[in-house]
Amino acid sequence: MASGIILTMTPMPLTKLLHDLGLALVYNTAVGLFLTAVTPYSLSTNLVYAQFVGFAIYATVRVSCRLLDLPRPGLVSAAIGIPLGGLVGFALATWVKGFTLAEVLETHPDVALITTATALIFGVLAVWHFHDEARMLEAQTEARAERLQRVEQEALASRTQLALLQAQIEPHFLFNTLSNVVGLIETQPTVARTMLLDLTALLRTSLARTRQPMVTLGEELDLLRAYLGIMTVRMGSRLDWQIDAAPDVLTARLPPLLVQPLVENAIRHGLEPKADAGRLSIRCQRRGDMLDIEVTDNGLGFGGDINDGTGLANVRQRLAATCGSESSLSLTAHPAGGIIARLRLPFHDHEPAPADR
Repeated sequence: MASGIILTMTPMPLTKLLHDLGLALVYNTAVGLFLTAVTPYSLSTNLVYAQFVGFAIYATVRVSCRLLDLPRPGLVSAAIGIPLGGLVGFALATWVKGFTLAEVLETHPDVALITTATALIFGVLAVWHFHDEARMLEAQTEARAERLQRVEQEALASRTQLALLQAQIEPHFLFNTLSNVVGLIETQPTVARTMLLDLTALLRTSLARTRQPMVTLGEELDLLRAYLGIMTVRMGSRLDWQIDAAPDVLTARLPPLLVQPLVENAIRHGLEPKADAGRLSIRCQRRGDMLDIEVTDNGLGFGGDINDGTGLANVRQRLAATCGSESSLSLTAHPAGGIIARLRLPFHDHEPAPADR
């Protein structure tokens, strides 16, 4: 007239507690049915004893796990919970049935033996079941923690790599622009001073933005306009440029200074060495779920030196690290001369989550 249902861990969430109590009810009911089949006692009597003894063992083992600070039920909690819980449960069931322990032991001496044997058998089985279940849950928790730690480490490594790549771009842009200012100091000091002031304002804004993991396309284009304005002072009428971007793409988010190296390459290797006037155009448009950015120039084309070790390789690495395999950067020859640099990446008007990147 007994069963043993054991707690998995303490403390436990409410859902887990209800789960264990439900299993206890099932186990105890099964014990009551078993006892009805092998003893002369009625089903109602066996169910009362089975439920009281089973839940008493459950409660006793739970308390022992908490008092002994055990992570899961085992031999110690079983040694305490099974005999003590069995005795308490048997006494409570006897009281509910309207008898005393002395009366039951006198009129039904076999009850104590049956209760002891049943509590021992089903108690040990229950301890083994919940001990194994607790170990499985702990293993799953450890696996989740390891996966989370691995993801955090990968994210940290990615942020570190992007920071290093970003640190390469900022001096590259700065030194190129400063060299233009130096070239104007002797010949056009007033223009050089104006250009230097513009550069100071530009850097103050750009450096603040490039410390962010993502910026909007509108912010990126604002920086390009400032940069191209400075280059227009440097090259004069030899540089004509245009930016074409619909309002619906300005909110797209992308890594900072992703387009800047493409524009710098077009000017440095295609348009600046060219004797005649050159034209640069930047076109941004949305195609479904993708954002396409084209930087086109009519400069020297592939005949010039476009192998910029910092610029293009940097863009490709940052593009792959932040936007994934869907993104791409390609260079093709322009039919009228020059190069078309095509940047393609997923369109997001919010900062994409790590899973989207």
